[in-house]
Amino acid sequence: MTEKNKIVVLAGATGNLGSLIARALLDKPEMRLRALVRPASAGKLAALREMGVEIVEIDLDDETQGEKLSTALNGAFSVVSAIQGGPDVIVGDQLRLLDAASRAKVRRFIPSSFSYNIFGLDDGENINTDDRRAFAREAEKARGAVEVVHINIGAFLDRRVLFGFLGAFDLDAGQAFLWGDGQTAMDFTTYEDTARFTAEVALDEGQVPSVFEAAGDTLTFHELVRAYEEASGKSISVVKKGSLADLDREIEQRRQAEPQNVYGWLPLMYWRGMLSGKGKLHAIANDRYPWIKPQTVRDYIRQEGL
Repeated sequence: MTEKNKIVVLAGATGNLGSLIARALLDKPEMRLRALVRPASAGKLAALREMGVEIVEIDLDDETQGEKLSTALNGAFSVVSAIQGGPDVIVGDQLRLLDAASRAKVRRFIPSSFSYNIFGLDDGENINTDDRRAFAREAEKARGAVEVVHINIGAFLDRRVLFGFLGAFDLDAGQAFLWGDGQTAMDFTTYEDTARFTAEVALDEGQVPSVFEAAGDTLTFHELVRAYEEASGKSISVVKKGSLADLDREIEQRRQAEPQNVYGWLPLMYWRGMLSGKGKLHAIANDRYPWIKPQTVRDYIRQEGL
C-alpha cells in the first residue's frame, strides 16, 4: 500500500474529538478517509461527505452486522475509534470493531483511550478508566495481527474540561481547588493537538509503541495556577480541601449519596488521578512528530481569553 492510497477508517466522527481527528486526517494529502456512522446520525457528516469522505452507515452495537463491518474496513491501513460511552461501547462495540479490523487485515487499531495514563490507575479509582483497561485486556487476547495503539495525552486542555468538567477551577469565583500538596507533575493537551497526534499515529509506517504518549504541557498544580495568572492577568485563590485521603472520602461520600449522579463524583475521580500522580505520562514522545508544536497552557489561556 502506497502513501497516496492509504485508507483510514474513523468511528465517532460526529463527536467533538472525532470531528477534529477527521479534519486532521483530511489535512494529510496521502490518505483517504472513511467514516462509520449510525444511520440516525449520518446527516451530521454532510460537510465531510462534501469534502470527499466516504460515509458508511452502520450500527456498531448490532451484532448481526459483523460481515458488513468487515467489508467497511476492507483495504484500510488503520482504524481510529473516537466513540464514547459506557462499557457496552468502550468494551463491547470496540471489540467488535477490532475483530472486524483483524478479519480485514488492518494494520493498526487506535481505540478511544484518549486520557491520562489509563494503565497507572487501580481498578475502581475511575470507572471510565476501568472500561478502557478492560478493553485493553480483551484486545490483547483478540487483536490477532492488528497493532493496537493507545494514545494517552493527560487531561484535555480545554475550557470545558480542565477549566470546567474537572471541577479544578471556578474561574468566575477566581478559585482553584487543591487536595494534597500540589507538587505532582500533570500533563495537558488540547483537543486539536490530540487530533493531530492521532492522525500521525494512524498513518505512521513505522512501529509505534503500544502506548503512545504526547503532551502539550506538564505542570504541577501550583505551576498551573501560576500559568493561569500570568496568561490571564487575573488572580486565583487556592482553596485547600485537604489531603488525598480526604479526596478519597469525598468521592465515596458523593457516590453513596447520589450513585446515579455520575457527574457529582466522576470529575473528582479524574482530578484524583492527576493530583496523585497515578495518571502521569512517563514516556512522552512528542519528538516522534517534531512538526507538531503543541499548545501550552499559557498559550491556550491567552487564545481563549479565559
